[in-house]
Amino acid sequence: MANIIWLALVLVALSIHVQAKDVFAHFILANAENFTQTHWTRDIAAAKDAQIDAFALNVGYGAANTDQLLTDALNVAAAHDFKLFLSLDYSGDGHWPPDQVLKVLQSYANHTAYYRVDNTHPLVSTFEGYEALADWTTIKKKLPQIYLMPEWSVRTPAELASEDVVDGLLSWTAWPYGTDTMNTSSDEAYISALKAKNKPYIMPVSPWFYTDMVRYHKNWVWQGDGLWHTRWKQVLDLQPQFVEILTWNDFGESHYIGPLHENELGIFSFGQAPFNYAAGMVHDAWRMFLPYVLGEYKNGSGKGVIDKEGVVVWYRVTPAWACQAGLTTGNSVTQGQQTMPPGQVLKDEVFFQALLESTAEVKVSIGGGANESVGWMDTPSGGSGGGGRGLYFGSVPMDNRTGEVVVTLSRDGKFVAQMTGEEITTKCPDKLTNWNAWVGTAMSNVSNASTSRASLSEESAATTVVGGRGMELWMGVLWTIVVVGMSGVFL
Repeated sequence: MANIIWLALVLVALSIHVQAKDVFAHFILANAENFTQTHWTRDIAAAKDAQIDAFALNVGYGAANTDQLLTDALNVAAAHDFKLFLSLDYSGDGHWPPDQVLKVLQSYANHTAYYRVDNTHPLVSTFEGYEALADWTTIKKKLPQIYLMPEWSVRTPAELASEDVVDGLLSWTAWPYGTDTMNTSSDEAYISALKAKNKPYIMPVSPWFYTDMVRYHKNWVWQGDGLWHTRWKQVLDLQPQFVEILTWNDFGESHYIGPLHENELGIFSFGQAPFNYAAGMVHDAWRMFLPYVLGEYKNGSGKGVIDKEGVVVWYRVTPAWACQAGLTTGNSVTQGQQTMPPGQVLKDEVFFQALLESTAEVKVSIGGGANESVGWMDTPSGGSGGGGRGLYFGSVPMDNRTGEVVVTLSRDGKFVAQMTGEEITTKCPDKLTNWNAWVGTAMSNVSNASTSRASLSEESAATTVVGGRGMELWMGVLWTIVVVGMSGVFL
């Protein structure tokens, strides 16, 4: 009997301390300075549709309308069963004084819509701010429930994981160096160091990076191209405790996946950009396959739902040879990197990703030319010969062609989906290359989608048993163990 009770207690402890996997999107609050509750409702609905669990609200110190924005955001989130948490930005014009950190956390961390680790501890992140390490010791003495997962790139993961005040870590290493292929060496260093201290990791995922802001002395590109596809495969391989998408709405760095709205683009005039390189460059389609990918991440391989088959396509509408690069570099001196021409870092290619129940043929036409049959570079079963269910990826060189881009999927001679995208052009905004990407999609219904959805729901109910979300099932199992054990005592 003692062994049975001991086992039950161990299982209770495990169920309490193991956190369900969740996915966040980094949200720049400064870009939402004109938001009303209507705007919050729109963006939160879009995030929920993509199966994102929370916004990490990047908040700089001293903004005039921060309180109103946070109040509106949290109230709307509560009404729509969505979560938010603070990511305090120490990199901007003002350092966060510890008394102001306390004030903002005391004001908002108890809100019902505030995200909590293990449904108990309010999560707080940072962007940089290692110099405030000592502040957090004081802050956590007054607010011991706070769960601190900062991004402090100036120290190694092992050094940071050893700090008692740190409960976990966020990395910002989401882009490869120059022309290198993105790898997971940085992620593995974080995971290893944190695992030794029994602390979780937030793995970063980003689709792109291009910035040209004179005010901030920023003008470089990092490799995007096939990064969105590659990085999610790495997430599925490493299975980190958390994932953070960089970002929802950082239009000035071109890695947004949220809706593009005119009232959010003031950063281009404020940052003294030479032109608005986000205007017309929609990225919404990068969210299209997130429900499937996040289903695979949270529930296990083969558990992602495919409601629709289709294709997501992205490319730059001004090729590298057509316009001047200006002072834009590939890589950044400010990051201690050796620079190179941006046209070496970003390829003049059309990239496409398909979500399919089984293999399909893909053809690409640029500028009204003949449809070119293109082989897949990556398939669900790996290699060009795979034909399984899941995500496919490929690309085709522009080869100096301009004009409208059409990508067509077909299977066994039958049409599946066709995406007609923006024209590739030699028109140069302000005589410069726009290194941002345009993203489009075309989808078609899957005949057995409702069956797939129902079976996934049933399986999830039986297998998702970690953290607060599976507590009821765990308690039922434990109660059965205890009752059986107790009944044995009276036999």
